[in-house]
Amino acid sequence: MADRLVPLEGAFNFRDLGGYPASGGQVTRWGTLFRSDTLHELSASDVDRLRAMGLATVVDLRTPRELEQTGRGPLGREPVGYHHLSVLGHGPGREAAGEAMAAPEGDDLSERYLWYLEVGAEALAGALTILGEPANYPLVFHCAAGKDRTGVLAALVLDLVGVAPEVIVADYLITGERMELILGRYRSDPAFEARMASVPPSRFSVQASTMERFLDVLHQRFGGAGAWATGAGVAPSSIERLRTTLLEPAGAAC
Repeated sequence: MADRLVPLEGAFNFRDLGGYPASGGQVTRWGTLFRSDTLHELSASDVDRLRAMGLATVVDLRTPRELEQTGRGPLGREPVGYHHLSVLGHGPGREAAGEAMAAPEGDDLSERYLWYLEVGAEALAGALTILGEPANYPLVFHCAAGKDRTGVLAALVLDLVGVAPEVIVADYLITGERMELILGRYRSDPAFEARMASVPPSRFSVQASTMERFLDVLHQRFGGAGAWATGAGVAPSSIERLRTTLLEPAGAAC
């Protein structure tokens, strides 16, 4: 995990999705696609590191309210492409109203993730379309903790390129090792601390069974990420370019 994690001062869950075995004896390409928690607290040295990595694009999955509260942070001053694609709403206040009406009852996170495929279909499909453009890389997508919305998009991408379910689950579980740092940041922010008190503690858990069930239903109900994506409006050509960009023969980077 140490090689996968990009050590930053202002983000605790920024990591590389390279090196995962995929279909056809290929692997996901290192240094190309990253997932992260929020980026608004990056330090100057963090920005220098990301600049040296050639970061070209940020896909922000947070709500309009989250973006308004914290802003984009120092990357907002960098020549980096930026796409705000809220999984939980597309206008001021809409995410709260939509969640109140449509969010699944109970504490089952896998049900919440499946709900994202409905309420956030436009945003997730938009993100996959952006990932289908080679010029947008290196690219990072993120939400607040880099766990739920980010975890669903990561699962879709990895499933699209043929990464095995158990590997996708293992990638999801890495966030559990970062959660105490992420929750510490939440507790230091009065706005986030109040939100934490209003949701079930299980919302902050990272369990293998959550992602296992999400992937099971993704395949049983939709036929996998590829079928879901085309049904949500992602062009087959975008999916093919995504696969071509993110995959390389095993051992090619050695």
